[in-house]
Amino acid sequence: MKRSGELTKLSSLFDKYKKNLKAPQKTVIDVTVEVVYDVVGFKIDPKKCLYNVSTKTLSLNISSLLKQEIKTHEVEIMNHLKGRLGEHSTPKLIL
Repeated sequence: MKRSGELTKLSSLFDKYKKNLKAPQKTVIDVTVEVVYDVVGFKIDPKKCLYNVSTKTLSLNISSLLKQEIKTHEVEIMNHLKGRLGEHSTPKLIL
């Protein structure tokens, strides 16, 4: 017995959701803390991070010396965040 139409891959059924869903605020903060530790070498307290999902802005409430070090490595940090979170959930700006 033949089926009419083509079979679709299971992964393609979730493409619609992958394009529209964004990672929650806590996930973005936790991944950012891990990436900053991996790239720069110091740990940020997650309580000192604020992420606005609608504007994709990540605010760090840390010393200016640490912020400057993060800004120095911002391109590398953003690339790691895109790899872990995906294009739609990655912050666009780190303050």
